Amino acid sequence: LARKTTVDQLAKFLMDPLKIRPSGRMPSLNLTGAEATSIAVYLLRGQAAGLNDPSKRTLIAGLKYQYYEEDFNDSTDFDTLTPKGSGNTSSFDLSTRKRDNNFGFRFSGSINIPTNGNYTFFTRSDDGSMLYIDGKLVVNNSGDHSPEEKRGNVQLTAGEHGIVVTFYQNGAGFELAVEWRGPGFRKQPIPSSILSHVGQPMLPVDSEEFTVDRARADKGRQLFASLGCAACHQTSEAIASGTKAKSLAELGANGNGCLSENPPQGVPKFGFDARQRTVLAEGIAQKSLGARELGPKEQVTRTMARLNCYACHTRDGKGGPTNPRLAYFRVVGDLDIGDEGRIPPHLTAVGAKLKPDWMHEVLVNHGRVRPYMATRMPQFGAENVGFLPGVFAKADARPEMRQPPDITQRDAKFGRKLTGVGGLVCISCHTVGGHKSLGIPAIDLSVMANRLNYDWFYRYLLDPPSLRPGTRMPSFFPNDEAVNKEVLGGNTEAQINALWAYLSSHPETDLPLGLVQGRMELVAETEPIIYRNFIQGAGPRAIGVGYPEKVNLAFDADKIRLAMIWQGPFIDAARHRTGRGEGFEPPLGNNVLKMADGPELAILETPDSAWPSTAGKEAGFKMGGYSLDEKRRPTFFYSYHGLRVEERFEPIMGEVDAYFKRMLSLTGTPVDHLYFRAAAGNIEEKPNGFVLDGRIVMKFPVESPVMLGDSNRKELLVPIKFDGTHANVIEEIIW
Repeated sequence: LARKTTVDQLAKFLMDPLKIRPSGRMPSLNLTGAEATSIAVYLLRGQAAGLNDPSKRTLIAGLKYQYYEEDFNDSTDFDTLTPKGSGNTSSFDLSTRKRDNNFGFRFSGSINIPTNGNYTFFTRSDDGSMLYIDGKLVVNNSGDHSPEEKRGNVQLTAGEHGIVVTFYQNGAGFELAVEWRGPGFRKQPIPSSILSHVGQPMLPVDSEEFTVDRARADKGRQLFASLGCAACHQTSEAIASGTKAKSLAELGANGNGCLSENPPQGVPKFGFDARQRTVLAEGIAQKSLGARELGPKEQVTRTMARLNCYACHTRDGKGGPTNPRLAYFRVVGDLDIGDEGRIPPHLTAVGAKLKPDWMHEVLVNHGRVRPYMATRMPQFGAENVGFLPGVFAKADARPEMRQPPDITQRDAKFGRKLTGVGGLVCISCHTVGGHKSLGIPAIDLSVMANRLNYDWFYRYLLDPPSLRPGTRMPSFFPNDEAVNKEVLGGNTEAQINALWAYLSSHPETDLPLGLVQGRMELVAETEPIIYRNFIQGAGPRAIGVGYPEKVNLAFDADKIRLAMIWQGPFIDAARHRTGRGEGFEPPLGNNVLKMADGPELAILETPDSAWPSTAGKEAGFKMGGYSLDEKRRPTFFYSYHGLRVEERFEPIMGEVDAYFKRMLSLTGTPVDHLYFRAAAGNIEEKPNGFVLDGRIVMKFPVESPVMLGDSNRKELLVPIKFDGTHANVIEEIIW
């Protein structure tokens, strides 16, 4: 191989074999560019036999890097670590990392100093970094910290000098920037043009200049046609094959053709052994086999055999990895999840398990749900396997497949409760929307409904081992009896339907209780907690309130408006109570409902006048603070056009989660044409109230609101009606 190709061309082939060989027999193995190059260098290592010979070394543009995955600290010695990867890079680039926490890099090479003089080097990093010139530490920026810049000076002569930069990241954000300043130029990034490292060019062994001999080319074109090459191979121009073979149906089992032990002149020699010649002859003799149309099960079996899917997968008791290949199937990292985490799943009845769209995603578009599994699913291309999802579905169809239930918001809420702490605690193993589980990282729940047929999901929850022998998935419904008797009365079917409803909605946004845990979570136990700080979505003067009922709000004291409400955990104070305390902290819980931008109250000439966008002081509002009642629940005070407005919130426990009763009290000289805007968006009036975006119910026990707008966007306005000098607005928000 070292005589045949170059590293660059071999790496391109490894990245996309189907582009060169569309038959699919050599699949794409989902390699990164760095991985493909590494494999190509290894396979062509004969081209660099003299790498240890100083006379054959040369400088190659860019730096070498080693990539590490460790728990780092100030005393970590990179020279003692085993890298997880390596390669070349044009700059101090972190993009080749494989995760965002607990990783490190060591960049090394030479820097070409233009003139003698004093040079200053800078590193800005989060977390630690160090810069060495000729083995001497010049910049020490180590430690776990937010983005911080350090510098160091060194006297250098013109020419090549060794440079090494180490970097590590433990948690939170990360960045690395390396700059310099010297004689005649200001501080700037180190240009890649002056960075290099020692190597040896890799060229095909015994390569020589090739020039086309026109006469030989013409002769070759004739042979390409006459020998039948054109019958199989494609060229840039259409060439007709000069050879026409008989059809298989016309062949006899014996003769002097290509199946003979010594094929005659002019007949292709395939190098068949005796056994191959025998089975080919037997296959040709049974002419009907080639003409018969295969059924779905036979199509699956033939395709799996032809592409050797049985090397990794079992189906109906056949196939699967065996020794010594079995030892190569591993998990990513040091996880202990048994064979489920390292052996590709069995394909028995997979057509009844997986939806065709998801199977197509896996087979053609690199779809995967097991990031802990090191083995990668080869890609054979749509032309070779694009038909398989439909064939699998037909081959494995069940006579009576249970159909999915109608999904309701109520069921989804119960499903979320079952998934989290206090329910079946599915999050003890399963991740959700990329959020880590409390234990081992099983398949993400947020993709379940997109992947699985409901019938298989239902049967699997009833008896996991019957569909996945050896699984660690426990049975929560032994003998069809629900283990949890508190949710939905312990009704098995209702609980499974609720789980399906939740997984079919948006579990990545409405996370299960207990999944997201703050480093410094503020928990309201017996009375509300008030948190005044920079809250994402509520501005720099936010007043967050977490209630013991696990329902929360954030009031924007700058724009003087309710900014958002949410359920579950309140907020993580770690950002603001460690380090510099910079930035905005988002809510820690789920079901975050952001209120419409703009003021809560406005004076309109007519109800259908445009709602103003200006809020806060510019709109005539003035914040007056808040007071606490006997339960330490806050009431917010502000004024508007001479009116004193009191706004308070009462948590009310619902069937599953708590919701808010929102109460506004206005006192002062009555103001005409005054409206309270309760919501804006996709609003429908239903018997149970007004429904926003299909899932938020709003009720108004006192005044009837007015709904305005078109099909794209509507507004729900409540006219303020005074009784003397006083008016009330009461709104229940159930979500």
